[in-house]
Amino acid sequence: MKIKLINILLLLIALFPLKWLYFLAKLIRVLNMWFIKYRLEILEKNIQFSFPLFKKKERHLLLTNFYIEFSNTIVEIIKSIKLSEQDIINRIEIKNESVLQKNIKNKKPFIFICGHYANLEWLALRLSLIPNINLSAVYKPLSNKNLNELLVKIRSKFGAKLITLNKWKYFILKNKKKPYSFMFVADQVPENKNNGIRINFLNQSTLFHTGPEKTAKLLKSEIFYIEMLKIKRGYYTVEFKKISSKNITKEYAGLLEKTITKNPASWLWSHNRWKR
Repeated sequence: MKIKLINILLLLIALFPLKWLYFLAKLIRVLNMWFIKYRLEILEKNIQFSFPLFKKKERHLLLTNFYIEFSNTIVEIIKSIKLSEQDIINRIEIKNESVLQKNIKNKKPFIFICGHYANLEWLALRLSLIPNINLSAVYKPLSNKNLNELLVKIRSKFGAKLITLNKWKYFILKNKKKPYSFMFVADQVPENKNNGIRINFLNQSTLFHTGPEKTAKLLKSEIFYIEMLKIKRGYYTVEFKKISSKNITKEYAGLLEKTITKNPASWLWSHNRWKR
């Protein structure tokens, strides 16, 4: 009953204009910074080790900007419930969609790879609107069934196919000759060390999941890194960068690091990235 009430509340909040919801984001940010202090220890540790040359004021500024970006993203995700196709197209400009057209025209599968940067939920919605894209993505179900159903509904509202983690390998093998595009968010630490390789990333030895690389080699498919950058609050650009190296995971890590350094606050620093 409690979860259903939360869902109803989120639906009501989504009815408000986004510019009003950014006031809610300011409240979330203040609560986070001064009272909740969401994952503060992890945030401080990750920032300090990633930018060892930063002075204390610089680290604090990055932490503050992260909470701003994080809060804005929360209300943008809530607003996703009521956003139309045209709303998403207006707010996210794809700079080079043409690089995908060869694969789409020839009905060949290909892979997208990105990180927890900017607004992933909006990114998935925007990719879904590329004609004949047949987007599929893996996800780990939430423990709360009702909240999980709401999130899946948001992510798949424009046609994306959501596959649970335990069924992902079977789905790929079954559909490897079909014209699907597969989306990987690959900057989380692998649960099993045997599924990863270590790369120097943000000044630290970092375990990266090799799933996207293995999938690309299995499908003999092209793989594109997605760089999503914020133009201004509520507006983004997307650019596809083809990964041509045989060391796909290493090239991906390098591209992601370059993206992060453009605006570090847009990355999800609250994830316990270096726990292994």
